[in-house]
Amino acid sequence: MARTSVLLLLLASLPALAQQPKPEPDPITPAAHHFIDQKYGLTLQIPAAWNLSRHDGELSTFHADARSAPPLSQLRAVASIAFNPYPLSNFAGALVYLSVTPHTNDADCARQAFLPLHHPATTAQINGISFSRGHDEHGDRFCIESRDDVYTTFRRNACTRVDLVVNTFCAKTSGAQELTVRQMDDLQSREHKILDSLTLKP
Repeated sequence: MARTSVLLLLLASLPALAQQPKPEPDPITPAAHHFIDQKYGLTLQIPAAWNLSRHDGELSTFHADARSAPPLSQLRAVASIAFNPYPLSNFAGALVYLSVTPHTNDADCARQAFLPLHHPATTAQINGISFSRGHDEHGDRFCIESRDDVYTTFRRNACTRVDLVVNTFCAKTSGAQELTVRQMDDLQSREHKILDSLTLKP
């Protein structure tokens, strides 16, 4: 009898499940990009529906998001998602920054993943290359409005750095829905696909 009741409940829930809207497919424009930095031997694969710029200020402001990047850091490329996958949420933007600090050393490069970052830096392997990894977040006393995962590695007498940034606005004062854990994981997964495509020539 109990098994029959469970089956009936499942059958009754099918119409409601069928009525739930399916997620919209991602846009296909702008087209995917293959970014190459000849000077520093860097390449990235930028997926469709992401904007790409080589110039600071066109899509965002590098040092406003990458707070621990030293003043001499040179932005080489920035990619920003070109659509909002969660329009009812407080999502404000996802960005992937690629930058280089020339004429530095291994210790100073690793230090970029420390203060003012909130969590202890660790290490990560990306395509067989060891990176220092840190995390920074900031906002006002009510909300976290920016999250930045930082990856740095020393090569060619310079520090190569990638910042994975997710920006939000304050849901408490705007009335928007806070990004869920699953939605945040999805946004960060999209950024990590770009990071995982990074190649560095010796």
